[in-house]
Amino acid sequence: MAVTPLHAPDQLGRLTRLQTLNTARTKAEPRPRVRPRGLPPALEPHGVYAASGPAEAALFGRDLLGVHRVIPLQPDRDFSVTFHGVLIRDVTLGYLEYSAAASIEVADLAPNHLVLIPALGTAVVASGGAAVVTSPVMAALPQPSQPATIEFSEPTAFVVVRIDAAAMALHLARVLGRTVDHPLEFDVPFDLSTSPAARWNLAIQALHTELYDDGSLLHGGVGLGQLEEFVMSSLLYAQPSNFTALLSSNKPPARRIVREARDFIERHLGGPLTVGDIAAAVGTSVRTLQSQFRDDLGQTPMGYLANRRLERVREDLADAAPSSGLTVTDIAARWGFTHLGRFATSYRARFGESPSQTLRA
Repeated sequence: MAVTPLHAPDQLGRLTRLQTLNTARTKAEPRPRVRPRGLPPALEPHGVYAASGPAEAALFGRDLLGVHRVIPLQPDRDFSVTFHGVLIRDVTLGYLEYSAAASIEVADLAPNHLVLIPALGTAVVASGGAAVVTSPVMAALPQPSQPATIEFSEPTAFVVVRIDAAAMALHLARVLGRTVDHPLEFDVPFDLSTSPAARWNLAIQALHTELYDDGSLLHGGVGLGQLEEFVMSSLLYAQPSNFTALLSSNKPPARRIVREARDFIERHLGGPLTVGDIAAAVGTSVRTLQSQFRDDLGQTPMGYLANRRLERVREDLADAAPSSGLTVTDIAARWGFTHLGRFATSYRARFGESPSQTLRA
């Protein structure tokens, strides 16, 4: 049984870490609001792996699904799996295709929010005590780091959207304006026919469009974070979760002082800032500013500033192409970190890896 790794020229900088999308055409009939569609033909050559046989399919699919078994349901038929995908930063777009019926038993799904959108055939996806029969208007969102099964009785393909769970948790905290103290859990069935889901689909199409155009800003390393935040935010509001009530609650927004202070911090992230500077910029006292930040955001103004700077450093480290010559020191200094030892300690505590590991990834 042969395994054929597929590679693409390193012409897109960091975007080539998972290559690009497959362009196999979908065969599903159009449905109201949602039309399964083939992936852009220009991206077809960029594959991640092709495996022949269930053992190799399970081995090469571990990064995507976690440790799992692949059990063919038609032993007399040839069995193969292909995966094409592109990692933007924390969001992966991909196309996963199985040539014959199979049952996939995942011991613990990888720590990612994985949206499985049928492009060919149907499948039963079970996770977290729920099961969903996928269709052109029903996707599945199995629970991260939990057992799952995926079963299909015919050749099947999925458009895959994978979002790093840790990155999504950080984004959720920014959206809520407060620390998130328990894991985000989406409902497993994802109804693609709703209006919010249609808007999420627009976010995915925007990524597809940027990837299709070699001259796009995305290929130039511009706007990666904003596009990913669009994908994550639209999913948070499109798909029910254990945070839906909080996201849609009628609680008053952050007070004027906090809103204006956050805006001021965003505009001056790379420069020297003190809590006095921030308080003066929004016309209040340091004591009032600190009190309102604790009430509305659960942190101090300087803690908020440090966290936003760390996030921007991580974005730049992840986006830096090997040919750029940028160093950790360069990027840290860009965002106001002058003491590299303290910076490295804070970075590791926040993201679980060193800055140099992010740069080399």
